[in-house]
Amino acid sequence: MSGPSALHNALLRPPIIQILRAAGFHSTRPSVLDTVVDLAARYLQLLASSAADHANNSHPDTPAPTLDDIRLALQDAGALRPQMRDTEEAWRGEEDLRGLEGFLSWFTGPVNREIRRIAGFVPSEGDVIDPDSLEKEDFLTALKKKHSKTGEESRYAGTVLGKSADEHPITIEGGAASIREWGLQIKSRGQLRSESVSSAMSSAPTNLSEVDGMEI
Repeated sequence: MSGPSALHNALLRPPIIQILRAAGFHSTRPSVLDTVVDLAARYLQLLASSAADHANNSHPDTPAPTLDDIRLALQDAGALRPQMRDTEEAWRGEEDLRGLEGFLSWFTGPVNREIRRIAGFVPSEGDVIDPDSLEKEDFLTALKKKHSKTGEESRYAGTVLGKSADEHPITIEGGAASIREWGLQIKSRGQLRSESVSSAMSSAPTNLSEVDGMEI
């Protein structure tokens, strides 16, 4: 495993450990943890690709996924259950919201609250609540600030860990200033080469081209 996959799995490992701890697991083998992280990464990739497909099919002019596209992606992945088929919903004349309501109840219920408590976003019982710490930063933002004295904008800008950087031309010392200028230089070199070859052929002796008169 190398490249972006290794980086994404490394970033996904702490949340998976927090989820397992919230579920009651306190130890596991590294191979088991890597397998769970890989499954979670594949599931998130499936949701993202499915949401992108629904966005391209529903509104190709603005392909950014909307809430409806994400709901359809969750439905395709089996996260919204139980769920009636579209034909059955049309026959009954009502939309089946049981799967969506179940997902919302889990999202706002005690299971997700325990995961947020383990992650440090919800104070535990008996903790002294500081108003400034109610909205804590996620572990990745805190880790980047800890290891970067100059800030995210200067060190992580333009990378997968930071914000997108504005594109700007890169000047190569001693070379062309742009691709267009480089193409013009290559074109002019080709024209000069063809002119030199044609001039060399025209200056050659005429008797060299007379094959019939040559003795072999």
